[in-house]
Amino acid sequence: MTSPPEPQWWVIYHEPTPVEMTIIAVESPPSDDAAHDEWCAVLEASGQRAYVVAAPDRDAAGEIAGRIWAEELVTNPARHAAAEAYLAANRRPN
Repeated sequence: MTSPPEPQWWVIYHEPTPVEMTIIAVESPPSDDAAHDEWCAVLEASGQRAYVVAAPDRDAAGEIAGRIWAEELVTNPARHAAAEAYLAANRRPN
């Protein structure tokens, strides 16, 4: 017997700096293609992004998205370089 698939969630987030991620909301995905396209445009215009995550609940989806974001920060050379540059520019003198 197979279990039903986990529901999908949109984890909407904002990156205030190259080294920070703030989750704004975790919600069900749009119901149709038109709503999907409209919501993508709204997110882009507001400087927000979203991960689509399959998870049993909102809390688990948020945790998964946080891990994905952190992994991308470390493994994506461009994002890693941007984070390093940000940290170097904002380092407090000793």
